[in-house]
Amino acid sequence: MLSKRKRNSGFSLSELIVALLFLLFIVSGLAVGMRDYLKRQKSLELHTLGRQILEVEKGYLINLPIDSFASLRRDHRGVCDLNGTCSFEVDCFTSPMSYDGTNCHPPFRCVACLKGKQIVYDDCAGTPYTFNLSYTLAEVNLPSPEDPTQILSQTPIGLGICMKVEFKDPATNRAHSYQALILKMDGR
Repeated sequence: MLSKRKRNSGFSLSELIVALLFLLFIVSGLAVGMRDYLKRQKSLELHTLGRQILEVEKGYLINLPIDSFASLRRDHRGVCDLNGTCSFEVDCFTSPMSYDGTNCHPPFRCVACLKGKQIVYDDCAGTPYTFNLSYTLAEVNLPSPEDPTQILSQTPIGLGICMKVEFKDPATNRAHSYQALILKMDGR
């Protein structure tokens, strides 16, 4: 008897196509998962950097002399209690915040980004992720002893700086922000 040939010695073309489609499905799933993972990692990095920029900027503004802000417009006025809660705080953060990069005035820095490992201000051309810093100013007045929510004297005793750091999150494609109130009391 001559040698008998086996008919099932390899894969048929249709079996090979099914196997390749299955492999393509698995690889595309892994690619989508990796893309989402990288977006979430970048999102976490941007949230951390946003909080870091807020803290750096707070330290910078606290250390400036109060007369550095003398020529800037105050949009609000009110009193603050010993806890640092101020009567103008809600309005200060909900009103349109000035100095958002289109009309940025010194000593404010209004755009920040990461270049390498360093936070850079106002020189962010060509960087994919920028942080917009915006501010609103308020006069802090002396509270009345009878009613601590009322102003006793029209002469300001300090300055309230409402500050917001805002960025676009790549994972959600939405804007996120962090905010802080900085109080600078006049040392006269």
